[in-house]
Amino acid sequence: MNELIQLFNDIHLILERYEQIRKEKGENYNLFQVINMTNDETRVHSALIADLLNPHGHHQMDNVFLQSFINRLNGQSPCKLSFAYENVKVECEKYIGPKTETSRGRLDLYITDGRNHIVIENKIYATDQENQLLRYHNYLKQYKNCDTMLLYLSLDGEVHDLEKTTGGENINFFTISYGDFILNWLEDCGRIAHDKPMISEGIRQYKNLIKILTHQMESEKNELIELIKANPQYICFLPKFKDAIKEVEIGLYTDFWTKLETVFQKCDYLPVQQSYDGYKYALDKNYVRTYYESNKCKYQSIEFTIKEFGIYRLMLRVEVDWRTYYGILIRDNNNKIIPIQEVPSIKNPELNSIILQIKELLKDAPDIYHSSNNWLFWKYTTPIINFRDLSDDNCAYNLSKMNETVERIANDIVENINMTMNIYPQEYENRTTR
Repeated sequence: MNELIQLFNDIHLILERYEQIRKEKGENYNLFQVINMTNDETRVHSALIADLLNPHGHHQMDNVFLQSFINRLNGQSPCKLSFAYENVKVECEKYIGPKTETSRGRLDLYITDGRNHIVIENKIYATDQENQLLRYHNYLKQYKNCDTMLLYLSLDGEVHDLEKTTGGENINFFTISYGDFILNWLEDCGRIAHDKPMISEGIRQYKNLIKILTHQMESEKNELIELIKANPQYICFLPKFKDAIKEVEIGLYTDFWTKLETVFQKCDYLPVQQSYDGYKYALDKNYVRTYYESNKCKYQSIEFTIKEFGIYRLMLRVEVDWRTYYGILIRDNNNKIIPIQEVPSIKNPELNSIILQIKELLKDAPDIYHSSNNWLFWKYTTPIINFRDLSDDNCAYNLSKMNETVERIANDIVENINMTMNIYPQEYENRTTR
């Protein structure tokens, strides 16, 4: 046990020293973190990548960055593309028609020269959508006698939910990662733009962000490896070390949901504490460990009944799919979720008024509030907790202040529920201080 404690202490000292070095050099300063836009797939990552790839981008360096990208792609993918760079068009968030179950929607990134067509699905932390890759695969089918490529870009180069995004179909696509492909491409871009200070600094800032998101702290990593290799007695404790870390993470996960559930019970919101088809109660002992021991996300959640309207119940759902988010949905008395397209058929004036209020939220702040098949609205919690990656946006720090973090998240949720229910602050205060 003493050796295990010493291992923890030695690791802590190394990390603390490198943190001090970064602080002295100003390496912790990143513009994207300052403006709180580290994970915005559309406005940050897709937009930056698209502009660098675009021969007519703000960099005004023609197609040099695109050529580097295609050369890297040709070196790694099974297909080889031969681009006519003078004809290239790059689009971000390309609209390809009203989304159906198996077609159309929006393409995160689209590159074409008229003969070659590349579609890139860009994932930072967002969940895979139903049939998303299948829809884009079907879109590319129209380009007969052309070379096409469907890319899935994620932090680690892994598809989070293959069955969901492909619809179970066997489709051709190629995965690339931020941690390898994009980071190496940005290294190329930085060398190409070495004599353009503003461009190279922008690339350096973005490269630094990618390293933060993919945890590429090479100096710390190498010294930690040498520490363990130089002390063979530590190797014997690695299994216990890993088990201890896992148990701590499971404990934090359980504490978070327990405290959150308690807060909402005090607000008279009744939790649904029994799992059933389509609902995995986050504190169900059958699922807690499964979430950590499986590579796939399991959509753990807790639902609370906000109000009943005859055969319908308005539900608050707090959910984790890598990251925490919450929203409102409607269930009937058989626990069936009412899909959003069926909601207009519900005839209840009070419920209809709430739905109209939610539509106003979606219209006024589309970057914050979102809707989907089953959600009237959903948004990320404030702060966001990523139980798969405790270094994401200071998750570990937020969880070290568990009570304060849960209170902030609960206040944000209640405030948004109150807006949809037209409950004023004094009414909320009366409710929570009973």
